[in-house]
Amino acid sequence: MLDRLNAITQRRWGQVALLTLGGALLFVIVGLGFRVLVFAGVDAEILWRDAVNAFLLPLLFITPLLVLLGLSLTENASLKQKYAQELAHDSLTSCLTGPLFTAAIDVIATSSATGRRPGALLVIDMDHLRRLNEQIGYAAGNQALSAIAAIIRASVRSGDLVGRIGGDEFAVYLPGATKANAEKVAERIRNAVAEASFEPVAGGLTWPLTVSVGAVLFETDATADELLLTADRQMQAAKEKGRNRVEYAHLRQGSSPSRPSLH
Repeated sequence: MLDRLNAITQRRWGQVALLTLGGALLFVIVGLGFRVLVFAGVDAEILWRDAVNAFLLPLLFITPLLVLLGLSLTENASLKQKYAQELAHDSLTSCLTGPLFTAAIDVIATSSATGRRPGALLVIDMDHLRRLNEQIGYAAGNQALSAIAAIIRASVRSGDLVGRIGGDEFAVYLPGATKANAEKVAERIRNAVAEASFEPVAGGLTWPLTVSVGAVLFETDATADELLLTADRQMQAAKEKGRNRVEYAHLRQGSSPSRPSLH
């Protein structure tokens, strides 16, 4: 998305430059034509010098203008890219923010020419974050969230989306994933977090990390909010069954997010 913004800005800069050059050339051509008609009887050498002057003078004015315009647009594009990056990503975990994550799901899911793409959505919640915050401190909790986010991003494909949708909740969108793909990714994330060696700086000891995961496989036209709601319910079920586990639901054609089939 951010790359598209930058590409659009670059195209606009190219259009402005072409229009400016085109206008300048048109001005020169019209000016030369006018001089040829008015001074048709003048010596050819004088007419040639006048024509050169008519071309060079506008060029001397236009060149600095184009340079300044290019520098200004480049600076604006850089600032837009910087601000867009800051708005789109959570500052602690570098994951997509909740609103952008939700919007991106609907954009990607409806991008197929054959209709809404099937796939899977995972909601991942850190276990015992409150206990970590109370016993060691909020800085340690932030370290843990950052570490879990890094593990999640390393466990998915480049085309998958990772967002932070709550204080200790992450979500992963797997476009086109099958049931086997989704189960493999969910277990990979859960195992990687459980096997990670996390040592809070302030604690001076190793703290065990685990996550509870709710997964929804979908073949329906459910919205991003409906998918998140269903996956969140499965995540809560994983919490109730002892944490550090994955619970699944399947939304098929004709089923509703309020009553999905369970696996």
